Amino acid sequence: MTPEKSPDVRMVAAAAITVAVVTGACAGADFESVIDADVRIAAGGATFSPAGVRDPVGCARRLTRLLGEARAKEIMLGGRTVSAADALRLGLVTRVVPAPEIGEAVSALEAGLRALPPLALRAVRDAVHATRDLTPREALALEHEHFRRLIATRDHKAAVAAFFGGREPTFTGQ
Repeated sequence: MTPEKSPDVRMVAAAAITVAVVTGACAGADFESVIDADVRIAAGGATFSPAGVRDPVGCARRLTRLLGEARAKEIMLGGRTVSAADALRLGLVTRVVPAPEIGEAVSALEAGLRALPPLALRAVRDAVHATRDLTPREALALEHEHFRRLIATRDHKAAVAAFFGGREPTFTGQ
């Protein structure tokens, strides 16, 4: 383990979605990894700081896209440590749970994500990411492109059959 990495931060891949789990101090390289995650969950006592990031300009750019200019400046210019509660208020994390419940919360999230069709999850993730730079017309075109592609998949056919069969679908990612 390098000094930049902490056992308080781990990344979990669940059905093509990256989940950052922060249970303690998150700074430097860990901070950079966390802001790139699709979903960010923190324990109540977690803290976040941009101190020690390897690429301050790139980090500031990604943080601005995530939080907006004013909030990114609040974190980057002050170099301050942000509590889990403040990280939730600012939009840096998507959920804060009590530390003893973090494992259960992450397991439930992983199970929920794995129960969904992986191709559709990827499409939603990619569309959300791409639409930040698109006009409404371009975003709608992208949505239609994803829809046309996904409706022809085996997963879609399995979902429709499961719906009419009154059972849960099984998704294969095809």
